[in-house]
Amino acid sequence: IKNLITQKQIAEFTGQLRPGDILLERREWYLTNIGIPGFWTHAAVYIGTPAERAAFFNGPEVQKLLSEEGASSIEEILMREKNAYRLCVTADSHGAMPRVVEAIGEGVLFTTIEHSADCDSIAALRPSLSKYEIARAIIRAFRYSGRPYDFDFDFRTDSALVCTELVYKSYEPSKGIKGISFVMENIMGRSMVSANGIAKMYTDEIKSGGSQLQFVLFYDGSEKKGISVKSTEKKFRKTHSRPKWHILIQG
Repeated sequence: IKNLITQKQIAEFTGQLRPGDILLERREWYLTNIGIPGFWTHAAVYIGTPAERAAFFNGPEVQKLLSEEGASSIEEILMREKNAYRLCVTADSHGAMPRVVEAIGEGVLFTTIEHSADCDSIAALRPSLSKYEIARAIIRAFRYSGRPYDFDFDFRTDSALVCTELVYKSYEPSKGIKGISFVMENIMGRSMVSANGIAKMYTDEIKSGGSQLQFVLFYDGSEKKGISVKSTEKKFRKTHSRPKWHILIQG
């Protein structure tokens, strides 16, 4: 099945992304959607390339982190996870560099944006956090590299992770870390965070006058028209209430 977002569109919007951005994705015909509630069915963390990270992580906030870690750069800290770092700087067969970390069926992997964003609809949300906190989240995400997929959807442990659990654990508040307080839902008898729930949390917080996340972009797929088009923040805010099988009501 050919997904609606084109490689040209991916090339266009990648320039808008920054390390630490949270990606929400939907693939219309995936059988795995059956067990996942709501319109948005997958979440990932954009980490960028070493050059993107070097350009983004600067200033006194990052100096504080480097001082704490006894490092000269964020890359030096990430390199301490030797296997993970090797994977994150290994280009794919097309020469594309990994820029995303995500938990998929094979486990927690580094993937290219060209692969991860090959879907029908995508949105990016930016944590309203300091560069210090975003760097800490990316470091955490690196440490989860290689862990298996959590087919039990158990958020109480991190020995295995699902896609939203990786986002949740990477940005989890802790001592000295504000992080993101995601809304937990009861799904299939489990207390967990869903991709659709992240979109709903954003919308609810915007309505109440403040948000832990900022809108970056939204490309909306129309299966009937056979295209995905750049859309607005206003329209994104309504996506969480779309039915699971949105295609059935598309005009």
